[in-house]
Amino acid sequence: MRIRYKITEEIKNEIKEYLKKEKSVVVKERLTAVHMYVNGMIQSEVGKALGRNRGFVVRAVKNYFQKGIKGLAEQRGGDRRSELTIRQREELAYIINNTYPINAKGWDGKIVVDLIKCKYGVKYHRESVYHILRKLNISYKKAKKVDPKKSEEKIQEWKKDIKKA
Repeated sequence: MRIRYKITEEIKNEIKEYLKKEKSVVVKERLTAVHMYVNGMIQSEVGKALGRNRGFVVRAVKNYFQKGIKGLAEQRGGDRRSELTIRQREELAYIINNTYPINAKGWDGKIVVDLIKCKYGVKYHRESVYHILRKLNISYKKAKKVDPKKSEEKIQEWKKDIKKA
């Protein structure tokens, strides 16, 4: 069943104005599809011109005429809320920065997962723990050996002696 939409100059101008103001790429693409359709292109041609399928154009046009500009807004959700509270994350950062695990040389993802599960009762995957650590400005770095006998002053002195010679 074909649906015919009443297209007026007012609608055309409204879409044109929204296109100029919109910053979201997703919404702008939907607006472009509606704009092209309103200006006389067939839905399948609009889809080809935008590199999208006809269904994309059909949904965009239908949503615009049923719900207005709000029908073209992004429907995707934002970031998923963390299972740990801010206070718990701060406590976790303190533990990692100021203590060492009992039976390991340092913190790694698996140990942090176990710590979170035991202390807070929340189960995370290892990859998710690394995202949490990144948000807490904690990065995993291997320790480098530093020779305690090595003196920067002596090295600078030696470099000066070599340059003189």
